[in-house]
Amino acid sequence: MFLSRYVVLFFFFISFGGQLFAQAIQLPKEGIRSNALWPIFPGGKFRFAYRRSLHDQLDWRTDILLGIGHSVPERRATEGTFSETSAIVGIRQFLASPWHLEMVAAYGQSTLSNAVSPGPTNVRTLALLNAGLEYYAIDEISRQKNFRSMDLELMALGGYEWKLSEQWSLDVQAGFAKVVSKSNPWPIYKDTNRRETISESIIPVATLHVTYWF
Repeated sequence: MFLSRYVVLFFFFISFGGQLFAQAIQLPKEGIRSNALWPIFPGGKFRFAYRRSLHDQLDWRTDILLGIGHSVPERRATEGTFSETSAIVGIRQFLASPWHLEMVAAYGQSTLSNAVSPGPTNVRTLALLNAGLEYYAIDEISRQKNFRSMDLELMALGGYEWKLSEQWSLDVQAGFAKVVSKSNPWPIYKDTNRRETISESIIPVATLHVTYWF
């Protein structure tokens, strides 16, 4: 989900390409949606969800989302090799137009293997080397390198949807995401120097969804 600010801005301005006060969008009751962007950029991230309208009120349509997500193993220079599989639940509220707001929660297991070691200027590394090279070697051999964690990530999004045909629609969204809970957190370093660790931060996200309607 790590996207550059330029990509987020790009999708944000695409969203504003629609009419601000467009009429309510008329969509079928249920369908399957897929995130068409994330498998390509940032790459290796797949999200699918069943989508269903909760009521028949056209102007203020509300959709529920139930789905799954999977990220193939990805090497992160400040963490290690990361992958995850999660269950997804969300709700989308249309604003009497193709404009909508969406909240999504993803809960599942994240895995980190071959965790990176502290950098040469890390306080821990310097202390071990000062005590003796053998202490550094023992610590490097014995330190935890593999983690499994049950994570909860929340996303808040705003976007615009286009009805392409009776069976297809397309939407773009921009917003923010944050991992708010980890059962087994691992060290995340600020940069590739691996000197200072940081906590999970709020990150900008952008999506491009394609929905097939039944």
